[in-house]
Amino acid sequence: MKMDANQRVNLLLNVLADGEFHSGQHLAEQIGVSRTAVWKLVAKLQSWDIEIYSVKGKGYKIPDGLNLIDKNKLDSLVENRLKHFPQIDLLTTIDSTSTYISNKWDKSAEKRNGQNKNFISSGRVCIAEHQSEGRGRKGNQWISPFGANLYFSIGIELPVGLSVLGGLSLAIGIGLTEAINNLEAQKVKTAQQVKLKWPNDLLCNNRKLAGILVEASGDSNDTSFINIGIGINWDMPEKFSKEINQPWINLLEILSKKIDKTRFMANLLIELDQTIDRFIHQGFEAFNKKWEKNSAFIDQAVTIKTHNANIDGIEKGIDKNGAIIVQTNQGEKTFYSGEVSLRGKQ
Repeated sequence: MKMDANQRVNLLLNVLADGEFHSGQHLAEQIGVSRTAVWKLVAKLQSWDIEIYSVKGKGYKIPDGLNLIDKNKLDSLVENRLKHFPQIDLLTTIDSTSTYISNKWDKSAEKRNGQNKNFISSGRVCIAEHQSEGRGRKGNQWISPFGANLYFSIGIELPVGLSVLGGLSLAIGIGLTEAINNLEAQKVKTAQQVKLKWPNDLLCNNRKLAGILVEASGDSNDTSFINIGIGINWDMPEKFSKEINQPWINLLEILSKKIDKTRFMANLLIELDQTIDRFIHQGFEAFNKKWEKNSAFIDQAVTIKTHNANIDGIEKGIDKNGAIIVQTNQGEKTFYSGEVSLRGKQ
């Protein structure tokens, strides 16, 4: 069967991912195109900021290769284990996984317009090796170099209203944190435990490892659509530091040994599916104590930055809705996600 343009690009990518030289003639034969077409396909990969060596007499090579997610292996590892988002879409490149999920849900909603209002669509996950317009909280850009990190979004429609979803993003953070800290490869480096910074960051040694963006739409009492965007630094090259305005760390830096990327992604999805299920049935109260255990700044001096003031105090935990509680000179104050940012005071 004849391959389309995307299939040819993906085949070239998977061949070059081994980090070895491949001649233009060999690639042309494998893909079933001319050597000129191979050159154009290589240029396409380079447009995604993938570094490719071209050496006369040797061919093309991606230095150090690429660690790509294996879709067939991923499907096998999570088979019958994802209750809330069984559909997995693995893309080579996309503008934003969150935007992809939103668009898919919009189309699904249009198709079933007029059906029983209690109809709940099946959730899905979008994973991408590269994002051209990755975004984080408050519209900030999420740097997304090809194959360097994990970028994925989960879309689920729930038979509950927005009024009961307070604390969901914190529950997701707890699920991610526990999944990473429970890795067999992590146990040796107990000093490098991953911690949570309210409301949506995972830290290690006060350096950012991952971020979470949860967007919700719907009504207060009926149904809601949740779009959970997650980015985890896997093995991002140091050259991207100039584009990031805070200290950061890669997952591979804190592990005592290398782990399989596809298996790690499978474990994350299974853990997050279970986290969401627990949240639906038990609410955020099931996670409250876990937050105190995993917080990077519990009982430490912090500064809460609002749009018009900086408030100093001691982080004391979170309430039943996921709002942070800070002991200030004026007494305890409560702050809600979206209103503040948090920095540990050194």
